Amino acid sequence: MHAATVRPIDSTSVHRLCSSQVIVDLATAVKELVENSLDAGATTVEVRLKEYGAEAIEVVDNGSGIEPENYEALGTVSSS
Repeated sequence: MHAATVRPIDSTSVHRLCSSQVIVDLATAVKELVENSLDAGATTVEVRLKEYGAEAIEVVDNGSGIEPENYEALGTVSSS
């Protein structure tokens, strides 16, 4: 029996796997938002929670931002 080969998953498959991920707790939601900031080139990230995150989570950063035409897709299933 031969040992299995370990190799990286291609970027398209990684994107598909990650975009179907469900966020179930506050810590994971904040982690994902901070990672989005870093992916957008942010060097500073500020996270604010209103009512401990139950009412709102706000992330302010100096990354490249989101174009207004993409606002409608924010927070929808399988959007990235």
